[in-house]
Amino acid sequence: MDTIKRSSIQEGDVCFLLDVEYFGAIYRFSTVPLDIQDLAENTVIPYRGALSDPPVNLQSDLLGVDLEANTISLELIFENVDWVSEFLKGRTLNDALCTLSMVIVIDGKTSFTQQDKIGIFQGRALDAIFGNPDAPLGTVSFTIENSINIREVKLLGQEHVILEENYPFRVLDKSQSKVVPFVFGELGTSPREAAGSIAFDTDLRCTPCYEAGGTVTGLTVYYEVAYHQVVGAGSSLIKIFDGQGGSFTNPVEIAVDSKGYLHAYVPFYLIVGSPEGTNVQYDNFSVSSPEISFTYYASWGISQGGIPSIDGDGPLEGAVDLSLYVLEKSGLLFDYAAWSGLALVLNRYKFGGFVNDLDISAIEWIKENIWNLLPIMVISGGKGIKVALNLYTYSQEIIPTHHLLESGELEIISPLTPLEGEIINKITIRFAYAGMTGAYRSQITIDPLLEEDEPMRYRDPIAYISYTRYGLREKVIQAPFVYDLQTAIRIARDKIRAHALGNYAIEISAAPKYGFLDLGDIVSLTSQRVGLTDHKCQIVSKSWSDNRWRYVLHIEDNPLVSIRK
Repeated sequence: MDTIKRSSIQEGDVCFLLDVEYFGAIYRFSTVPLDIQDLAENTVIPYRGALSDPPVNLQSDLLGVDLEANTISLELIFENVDWVSEFLKGRTLNDALCTLSMVIVIDGKTSFTQQDKIGIFQGRALDAIFGNPDAPLGTVSFTIENSINIREVKLLGQEHVILEENYPFRVLDKSQSKVVPFVFGELGTSPREAAGSIAFDTDLRCTPCYEAGGTVTGLTVYYEVAYHQVVGAGSSLIKIFDGQGGSFTNPVEIAVDSKGYLHAYVPFYLIVGSPEGTNVQYDNFSVSSPEISFTYYASWGISQGGIPSIDGDGPLEGAVDLSLYVLEKSGLLFDYAAWSGLALVLNRYKFGGFVNDLDISAIEWIKENIWNLLPIMVISGGKGIKVALNLYTYSQEIIPTHHLLESGELEIISPLTPLEGEIINKITIRFAYAGMTGAYRSQITIDPLLEEDEPMRYRDPIAYISYTRYGLREKVIQAPFVYDLQTAIRIARDKIRAHALGNYAIEISAAPKYGFLDLGDIVSLTSQRVGLTDHKCQIVSKSWSDNRWRYVLHIEDNPLVSIRK
């Protein structure tokens, strides 16, 4: 049997399916009893029923909803499972993998296979409640979630902490318990205006580093700069500053501590031309002594970058590569295909910097510092956390994947309604963060009042239209993990594109077969009643009620879009 094309799905009833994996067994529930063919195994899989219509109500962050808010609450009866007995054995339903999907049923049968099921939501069971004396033995209530409520993994581990027992050499008291940073991307370069053009400085004192012993001869001192592999180890140059104006430059080296963790350090040779080595560059650098202690910072501006990319080619810096790195670390379910499918577009956004906070959640960090700067929607889907390009992405024209025509099966049920959100038509992005001073060394501005582009200051036609409508609306964004000029420009233009003209939405009600439409999908909408013809929209909310799907569509509102190429 061929895979069903979404465009050819016939009208019928929705049958929701729920697969729950619990200690090696898969329990299958459905809203009507159903047999489904599995083409991969050449078998027929029975779903026994016992599932009420689930409360599907999924929303995107455009409506102010975080991933943590997208949950599904259920009450089920598991046959032949005594949950109190399981509890006394130290087991509950919590953390069981749950996958909610749907098929279309006609006269009690479906032409869908296991491979055709339309994914709705995937997560893990949380907050299981059981043992109600008035309910059947196998009754349990729980929610399905895929958020830090399920897994909260820190971005940094305890291996980043300097402990003397982890090193084969003496560690200075002042360096004990310091957190050696996680360093990524190409950092340490700052663009600036210079005589009508743009020049690049490479001396940003970006990341803290720590004097942590050296060779047994005492002729070489080590400065810890990262607790992981770095690109170009053995040849990549890093400059170390002592905080008093002195510095030296040497290649970064890699060592293994007593627990097997890699750490990156830069050696300083106390005696020039000693048998242990010669410094590439030296300028009155000072080593700490019992009487005087210095604070050290590293400049990566002439280095090859921090931790290697997931594909081993260059530093970890592209938005998708960085997202996949963090998602893998998080332990949450995510849609690898959705993320990797946008790599060509989103890896143009390059990030770099350092993190030395042991308490920060991996997901919270990337959500607040990376995803919020990108022209994307990060949403919950049938395979976990997925990504979709925002309707208002500046540098990429998005072609609708589905064309919707108002009819008896699909009806517009609301007027065009403004969404809450700030208007922005002048924006400044501050970037190239210097950790030693806590200051940003660069900034770019989109200004609707400019008559012509200048170095680090640019015009934008959408910003100008917004200015004529609303007057000047300014915003400043600090981007501590941006050093790349083109990335800063893209972020600024994306923000103007998304916020200059405000946002409108329209709600539609659709027949059961339209369940294949998903959060983040770009669609075109035609309605003679409302006066829309192939109008580009993005789905920002999806819910199920009274045997109908309800979708909220974010409406394209840009007078230039029809001529934009």
